[in-house]
Amino acid sequence: MKRNLGAIERWIRVVGGIIMMVLGITLPIPFWAEEIAETIGLLAVVAGAVGYCPLKHMYARRGQKSGSSS
Repeated sequence: MKRNLGAIERWIRVVGGIIMMVLGITLPIPFWAEEIAETIGLLAVVAGAVGYCPLKHMYARRGQKSGSSS
């Protein structure tokens, strides 16, 4: 698996993900919103720690396909 995130983007994802998880746990918001915030935060932390984001990879491939066909 090839890394597709730079060092700065990785740190931003890790820190932002941790902040989202903490806010999801501490804020007095509905349960479903807590779960969404915690899940998105966890995904951001994992992507930052691993250095690979599947969504970014998918969109990069989509852009290359449409650009190469013209």
